[in-house]
Amino acid sequence: MAISSIGMATKLSTKIVGGENALKGEIPYIVSLRSNSYGHFCGGSLIAPNWVLTAAHCARGATIDGVWIGMLDQKDMSGVEKIKPAKIIVHEGYNSQTLENDFALIKLATNSSYKAIALNNIEITIDDSADATPIMSMTAGWGATKETSYVLPNLLQKVSVPLVSKAACNTVEAYDGAVTDGMLCAGYKAGGKDSCQGDSGGPLVSIDAETGVHTLIGVVSWGEGCARANKYGVYSKVSYGYEWIQTKMAASSED
Repeated sequence: MAISSIGMATKLSTKIVGGENALKGEIPYIVSLRSNSYGHFCGGSLIAPNWVLTAAHCARGATIDGVWIGMLDQKDMSGVEKIKPAKIIVHEGYNSQTLENDFALIKLATNSSYKAIALNNIEITIDDSADATPIMSMTAGWGATKETSYVLPNLLQKVSVPLVSKAACNTVEAYDGAVTDGMLCAGYKAGGKDSCQGDSGGPLVSIDAETGVHTLIGVVSWGEGCARANKYGVYSKVSYGYEWIQTKMAASSED
């Protein structure tokens, strides 16, 4: 199985399949990582006024010329903050083959005025039994709307997907053991809804049914194709990387 299908080069263009247009201000913490050469190439999440969490495979070896925050439509720059990265920290344990520890932090040159998203720091128990109520999550991005498309949408796309247990994600027809404790799977067994090329590094969030508050539970990492049956989206698990994130942010604040 080719981890590189959303991984590496193909993955550096990840987008939402089967989704819908997001609304202005609905996902204020989502960011677009930009290259002067080819525009949007990955997503990220504002987790503090001057910190963005993204995927290591988006940051390692890439030139991030700007971090755009507050954008809904790539053709409408009203309210968009364009901030330069001051420092990029890639997880020391990142493995480009297995995509373990696919985390990177971007320290911004100036603070953003947009609302940051809180990080999940507890293990999520996922019950895949037939009578269990699925735990729904949402992912978003400006990535491809179908696997075969290299034309990225202008409007931010979002999609709701159920979380899937590690056991279900590691079946032979799915990822055959490639999903580790540091990863989270989401999507439908039948396919149809997923993140795709160009969405990498972006958020997977849980939304509180009563308060509507968003919590960051995953970072778009990899998958085989986009929205294929049995090929769930795989996300770096935020609770798994939580201590690393907090430690690096605290250490850098002393710089």
